[in-house]
Amino acid sequence: MKSNFFRTILLITAVCFGVVSCNEQRAEIGQHAPDLAAFDLQGNPVALAQFQDKPTLMTFWSESCGVCIMELKTFQQMAEKFPNKINILAINIDGEKANTQAVIAKHKIALAVAKDQLKITGERYQVIGSPTSFLIDQNGKIRYKFEGLISPEQLQHIFTES
Repeated sequence: MKSNFFRTILLITAVCFGVVSCNEQRAEIGQHAPDLAAFDLQGNPVALAQFQDKPTLMTFWSESCGVCIMELKTFQQMAEKFPNKINILAINIDGEKANTQAVIAKHKIALAVAKDQLKITGERYQVIGSPTSFLIDQNGKIRYKFEGLISPEQLQHIFTES
């Protein structure tokens, strides 16, 4: 009898903890951007608050996606051409076993890179393919979502008008 009571208490506690700790966040244009559950390549947590000084172009990419690597290089070139206009955060979605550091070094990518090791951030932003990018303003609101490559015209607009 005592055993059943403790199991019931344990089950209720687990359900309550799950409901409180797993707050459902979804990315929607015009709404505040969901929290990140990502880490930089040194293992430190990454938060959008670190990028609030100017708009942030956040892109989800995969190491096996050649188009993603090409787009990261284009972002880097645009950032060099238009310094101090846009923050860029490249979030790798390949999970914890991927050697993201080696890929970044091989392709000489000098952007802020984070890893979505548990794929929580990708789920919050409803990423179903890569590349997928979001433009987030300095107030933390999502302004645009891009699925696939961002066109040269759109990219020019992001870097010159944001």
